[in-house]
Amino acid sequence: MGQVRWVGWTMAIATALVISGGRAARADVASDKPAAILIYPKVQVDSRVTESEETNDTVIRIANTNATTPIQVHCFYIDANSHCSGGSNDGAICTGDPSTCTLGGFCVPTWQEIDFHILLTANQPLQWKASEGLADADLPLPVGVCVRNPTRTCGSDADCNPFPGGTCTQSNQGTRIPPVPEDPFVGELKCIAIDDNGVPVPRNDLKGEAIQEEIELAKLGASRDDFDIASYNAIGIQATGAAPPGATNELVLGGPNPEYNGCPNYLILNHFFFDAENPVPHSDATIDTKLVLVPCSQDLQRQIPGSAVAQYLVFNEFEQRFSTSKTVRCFQNIDLCNIDTPDCSRSIFNVNVAGTLTGQTRIQGVDANTTDNLGAGLLGVAFEEYSDGTDRTAAFNLHMQGARDAADRIILP
Repeated sequence: MGQVRWVGWTMAIATALVISGGRAARADVASDKPAAILIYPKVQVDSRVTESEETNDTVIRIANTNATTPIQVHCFYIDANSHCSGGSNDGAICTGDPSTCTLGGFCVPTWQEIDFHILLTANQPLQWKASEGLADADLPLPVGVCVRNPTRTCGSDADCNPFPGGTCTQSNQGTRIPPVPEDPFVGELKCIAIDDNGVPVPRNDLKGEAIQEEIELAKLGASRDDFDIASYNAIGIQATGAAPPGATNELVLGGPNPEYNGCPNYLILNHFFFDAENPVPHSDATIDTKLVLVPCSQDLQRQIPGSAVAQYLVFNEFEQRFSTSKTVRCFQNIDLCNIDTPDCSRSIFNVNVAGTLTGQTRIQGVDANTTDNLGAGLLGVAFEEYSDGTDRTAAFNLHMQGARDAADRIILP
């Protein structure tokens, strides 16, 4: 069942804000263009059948848009789960439920990554479930074959010589896509174009999407399971083609000597306020929005997550302003109404506090740690949930405006 997002009025506000700023709205990072770096801000897996009787998974899609040349990709799952420290459930996953940690245990945020490689042939799309990964047997083109003798496998043209000679077809040989490291899992996926030696290359050929799947198991008297999906485009960061200003494993995003385009100065979210009633006729659904933010900067070599203070400037339909701020470290997946308070009834994002049905929120990252020299850019997506006994969700990319003056950095292992 489709839903309509009631946010047309906010376009006028966005235009007015840009004009009043005296500069064109510009964002060098985009979700609708091929790029050299892809960011999937939210990947979620949960196969447990809990009291809610729901399971979750994420389908990842990635494609090589180059019509002639294959491309190597180095990807990283960023695990943002929290774990119990001490107590009887030491090491248990406690994301969203600190009560899991019993007998003196504490729920502690953690951050770790697991990497893998993908080889995409020319013009090839590839997809997998995050819960399953993709083994050799599941690859579309596990090996190449000699063009002159398709029964003979090969890894390069040399394998076809001296007989029968000719060329070896492109393949996915060497691709290893593991499942996410934990179940349940919540976190981010980052993929970077590299050459055969593992060095990042300025090839803007990658495009991707993520599809969140939620299955609500059939309740008593129901004839079938209920299936809800929400999809968004991976955020692409384009390479500039400039020579790396530093080490080859340090990717510089924006700033005075950019190797890649800079992260946006502002993220813009058009949204319903919390607990708003769906204005579509004959609907009694209420609407909640979840915001997912990830830092542009990360030090994967030293296992240091990026962090930033997200400053929120919130406008209602009368252009009245509210503001708040919250630190984003590694990964943030949060209801809008919990950004400023645990009590949603008192939040500036609550429809009764804001006084209007819809609003616009502008988000800017400010450096929360001046010692790591990583940068404070932010990227994100939003999930809009309609609840009327059965949940229906729509995911969408945030608008991006401007470019940060300071550089962000991704440091690879």
